[in-house]
Amino acid sequence: MNHITVFGSSRCKAGESEYVFAEEVGELIGKYGHNVATGGYQGTMEAVSKGALNQGVTVSGVTVPSLFSEKSEKGFERRPNIYVNNEIKAESLSNRIHFLLQDSKAIIVLPGKIGTLTELFVAWNSNYLFNINENKDLIPIFLKKDYWKKIVDEFPNNMELNKEFLNYFEDIAQLEMFVSKLN
Repeated sequence: MNHITVFGSSRCKAGESEYVFAEEVGELIGKYGHNVATGGYQGTMEAVSKGALNQGVTVSGVTVPSLFSEKSEKGFERRPNIYVNNEIKAESLSNRIHFLLQDSKAIIVLPGKIGTLTELFVAWNSNYLFNINENKDLIPIFLKKDYWKKIVDEFPNNMELNKEFLNYFEDIAQLEMFVSKLN
C-alpha cells in the first residue's frame, strides 16, 4: 500500500495550534485520496490520523508495543490512537521507521523533538543512499519551514547532507501544491 508518511511531536494536545495544523495536514492528505502512515500514538500522530480518517482513507499506525506498553505512567503512549484503522506492530524503533518509509510516496515532517529529528535523518539519509543507487526513486521530503529551516541550516556543509532533497512549506495551501501533484 502506498501512503504519505507524517512525522511530528507526540506532545501536542487537542486544541493547540500544532495539533489543529496536524489535523489539517491529515485532512489534506485524505482529500487527495492518499493513505497516511504515522507512529500511531498521540499528539501530531493522532491529529493527522483524525484528519485523514475523516476523509475515508487507510490510516496506518506503526507502533512499538514492546517499547511503549509499560510507560503510560510517565506520559508516554500506551495504545494506538482511536483513529488508526490499520495498526502495524514493529519490534523496535528502527523497524518502525523502516515500515514508515517503506512504500511511502512522500514524507511530511512537522515540528517535533529528538524522535522526529531521528526520523528526518533516517529519511534524509535514505534519499542520499537512493541517489547513489540509480535504481531507487527518491522520496520527497516536505518540512514545516518555520520550524525546520533554521535547524537544517545549522548543519555543517561537510556532512554530505544534500539539502536539495528537502522541500519547505509554510502553510496548508503551500503543502497542498506539493500533495496535489503526488500520484
